Order: sequence, then structure tokens, then C-alpha cells
Amino acid sequence: MLVKWGSIIVKGSGKLGGHVFSSGPNGASVHTLARARNPQTIYQTAIRSRFTELTQGWRDLSESQRETWYQAETDFSKVNRFGDVVFLSGKNLYESLNSNRQSIGEPIMSTAPLPQPIPINQISRVRILSGSNEIEIVADYAVNTQYVILATPALSQGTRFSNNSIRELGRFSSNGVGTGIFNEGGMYSRYVGKFGEPSSVGKIFIGSYSVSKAGQKSMNSILKAEYV
Repeated sequence: MLVKWGSIIVKGSGKLGGHVFSSGPNGASVHTLARARNPQTIYQTAIRSRFTELTQGWRDLSESQRETWYQAETDFSKVNRFGDVVFLSGKNLYESLNSNRQSIGEPIMSTAPLPQPIPINQISRVRILSGSNEIEIVADYAVNTQYVILATPALSQGTRFSNNSIRELGRFSSNGVGTGIFNEGGMYSRYVGKFGEPSSVGKIFIGSYSVSKAGQKSMNSILKAEYV
């Protein structure tokens, strides 16, 4: 549960007991927390496994290694859901940066890195090419950089967007690509394996994010896909 205090509480976001607090264009809202019928999906199992590995990894660090993470707390900042700049604790920083690195296939860091520039990640068009079974992304990508591709299942046409539906499809390296069109037949196959065959009946959102060598994650760049 994330709370912002004023003379009284002025904002709230997250879970508390059996309820979820959120805010949107129509103001603040609260609703009953819905429990997933099958919480043991491959995606959720992989995330839990990653978290368990990092929790154990933090315990296995030497005191001098942990100290580098404590010292790095002020070097890395994040913006929370209220737009406030916050700093993670040494342990949370270790878990956050290394989890991001794991998503692009990089090994876990034992000592804290220095901040690095976050690679460009801006998508301008996404198309699902049904004739050739490919996902085409026109984007401003940095050369020789690892990116993680995101997607949603086919949502109803009345849906604007749903963060709860976004899932990782996999990663790709922009070796020699940079700005331009990226076609990846393998991503189409991964989409089918996760969500089933795409169609023009529903709205599908596809995007990506980049991760620096230090483990800093970019903002997600996500667009509604055109189906052709």
C-alpha cells in the first residue's frame, strides 16, 4: 500500500486487506481485491523464482559487498506512482537492478555499479503481419542493445489499456539494427504460445523496454498494434 500524507491522507495506491486503492481520470477509487484462479502460471512462477534467487543472493553477499549497495542508494532514484522521487534501500536496489538485468540475460552483480545512460526505447508503429506470421516494430532503438518485448492478449475494443494484462514475450538484441523496422518471427510464435492466435477482433498492445548495463530500466513504450 502506497500512501501520501497531507493534513489528512491525500492519495493512496496499492492493496490493503481485501481492497485495492487506485486513482484515474475520474478520481480515486477502491474496489475488492480479485484473486487469480490460477496463480501458478509460467510467467508468475518465473518472477517468483527470480525474486527467491535474488533474496538468497543478498544473504550470500559479504559485508563489504553489501556496503557498496548502501553507498549507492543516493546514486539511483525512482519516480513512484505519485510522481515523487524516491530512493531504494541497498537491499531493494540490489534486487531491482539485478532483476532488470536478468530480464535481458545478464548475470547478477555482487557489487553496486555506477549509473549509466539508459538506452533509447521509443516505438512509433507496431503491426501484426498475419500473412507472414511476424510482429513488425518501427522504433528508435539503440544499436547493440538488449530489449524486452511486451504484449497483451486481445482485449475488448472498448478497453483503453490495462497494465494488469501486459506480459513479457521475450528479449531481442538490436545488433546492427538501431532506428528502423524490426521483424521477428520468433516473437509471433511466442505470442501465439502465450495468448493464442492474434486477430483483428480485439485490441492488442505491444511494446518494449530497455535496460542499461547497470540494470536501470527505461519507461515502457507501448502502442496498439495494427493487424494486417
